[in-house]
Amino acid sequence: MSDNLFFDDPTRVQSADIPPRKVDRMEGLQPKPISPQTSQSSSAPEVTSDLESIEARQEEARTVRYAIGKLNDFLRWFLAVLEVALALRFLFMLIAANPANLFTGFLYALTSIVLVPFAGILSSPPVAQKGQILPTFELSTLIAMLVYWLIFWAIRRFLYILVSGPEEPAS
Repeated sequence: MSDNLFFDDPTRVQSADIPPRKVDRMEGLQPKPISPQTSQSSSAPEVTSDLESIEARQEEARTVRYAIGKLNDFLRWFLAVLEVALALRFLFMLIAANPANLFTGFLYALTSIVLVPFAGILSSPPVAQKGQILPTFELSTLIAMLVYWLIFWAIRRFLYILVSGPEEPAS
């Protein structure tokens, strides 16, 4: 039996017990050629300045990636709010909610702004007579919801492609 109770503990291993390891060299990377005019003392500042510039570029890339990620989060939030507002408008029009109500009138006014490009797509809804409110199936609102979702999906997909690395080619 061994006198060492912690024979598996790496902190208790003596240096003579550790076999020498091979140092793996990175293939494809060539060392930077040193010109005969520069001495060893002048190459040390170049190496540190190169490392500092690499770190600065990596930090800048992380900052840009973070900003694009936040923009992507904002677009997702904005799309969710827009889709809910349009869905509420569609539902309120379907159940013939009173537009004189403060909330309903506000929702109709707010969503009518984003529905302007889709106003003439389909025929106009039936006109109410003498203060009568008729249920309306606004298909143009559903079309607007689909179109806005597709636009925001395309923008978010572009931003994702912008910050992601290139994919491996198919073999």
